[in-house]
Amino acid sequence: MNIKKLFKLKKDSGGLQPTVFHITHYKSGSQWVLAVLTDVAKDRIVAPQVAANHVTQEPIISGRIYPCVYLPRPVFMEANPPDNRKAFIVIRDLRDTLVSLYFSVRNSHQMLNPAQQELRDTLKVKGVADGMLLLMEKRLHVSAEIQKTWIPSDDLLVRYEDLIKDEHAGFKKIISYCDIRVSDAAVNAAIDLHSFEKRAGRKPGEEDVNSHHRKGISGDWQNYFDQKLTRQFKDRYGDVLIRTGYENDANW
Repeated sequence: MNIKKLFKLKKDSGGLQPTVFHITHYKSGSQWVLAVLTDVAKDRIVAPQVAANHVTQEPIISGRIYPCVYLPRPVFMEANPPDNRKAFIVIRDLRDTLVSLYFSVRNSHQMLNPAQQELRDTLKVKGVADGMLLLMEKRLHVSAEIQKTWIPSDDLLVRYEDLIKDEHAGFKKIISYCDIRVSDAAVNAAIDLHSFEKRAGRKPGEEDVNSHHRKGISGDWQNYFDQKLTRQFKDRYGDVLIRTGYENDANW
């Protein structure tokens, strides 16, 4: 075992709250969850890093909260998480994930490198369906892999669709499960402050394709999937939809 692993094993669990991990994939409300968690437990938050380096490249501190952990389960376990951990996994229908990813990459997400800008430029000259096909091939496999390796799990599974349907019930379930000790008043205030209407200045369903908070609804994929995209999606990720409970079979 190397020195880093030895250091990570030096964790004091005595009297501390659980070490919390927010496991998720892209376009599943991760920044929304981060904002609420930060408001209710700011002193415990470990700032997210690119590629989840705050988990894989830094010593894990017992009792802290690690948001935005975009990692498949095997990679997460290699980071040697402490025994006193609580993890909750937020997933989203991969079809809606693809639609949201398309508009984000094409219009709203900050460009971090030339390759991302090149992809954006490519999407801008393609039709919507062809652009989604391209992203399905190049990007969606990362989110699919995270879902597949965490389903099933003994940890708390949270569907993004349920979270947007009832924010208060969803976040309170997360906070209770993770034993985050905070008053109901503080939780309610944080949830209300970071609601879609407050963040976007619009009601859910009112679309702004250039906003990072584009639409705030579930099932939007039905407005964009044509026969070709549907067929190829089923071939690549139909099994994931069934394994995660978003479909019972391939007849959708």
